[in-house]
Amino acid sequence: MTDPAPSNAPPTSPFEAYPAGPSAEYQSWPLVFGGISLAIGVFGMCMQGIMGVSVFANGWMMGKMGMETTPPPEIMKWSAGLQSLVIVPIGIMLIAGAAMLLLRRPLGARLVLWWAVARLVMVVVGLAVGVITIKPQAEWSVTLVAEMRDNLRKQGLKEEQLPPLIDQEKAERDGIRNIAIASLAFAVWPAAMILLLTREKAKRDIASWAVSNATGASPTA
Repeated sequence: MTDPAPSNAPPTSPFEAYPAGPSAEYQSWPLVFGGISLAIGVFGMCMQGIMGVSVFANGWMMGKMGMETTPPPEIMKWSAGLQSLVIVPIGIMLIAGAAMLLLRRPLGARLVLWWAVARLVMVVVGLAVGVITIKPQAEWSVTLVAEMRDNLRKQGLKEEQLPPLIDQEKAERDGIRNIAIASLAFAVWPAAMILLLTREKAKRDIASWAVSNATGASPTA
């Protein structure tokens, strides 16, 4: 009785190699993690742009809604601007690295790994900056809501339709909690990519891509 021919069905795990045959060296994890990283990079850049506009163009946006409000404190503008100067370049690094990871280029894996380390550092920096600036942020939030209520009241809204007033102490507590949650959320994917790309299995796969590129063979073959 002869053994049945090996199945060419794809693996159920992204870390599992495809079965024997022409695609034996094919690995699906670069597609899975590269695709997710690319999506995170693009989404993160969009969110960074929105945050920058919300801080630096706050007066313009409020003016478009017919409101005159106090602009954000200077410390918020400076901290947001300085963080953007770092986050935008490393975001570009992630997008480029993820695209090359999809193509199974060793440089892509290195770029994503460098991004992961830099992003974890920025998470710590962002946490520290958030704690330092929480008081002026809370004070500005209280002032902003009060001014918005006045503007909406002048526009004819009834008292029960106005946004509720903010308590500064509660705003500070909520701000600290939100900063902690955001820091954890921002740290998850960089930590996951560091764990993935430093695995011996991933290192062997990446090394095989370099050999395939050097010999002219397709790394996805």
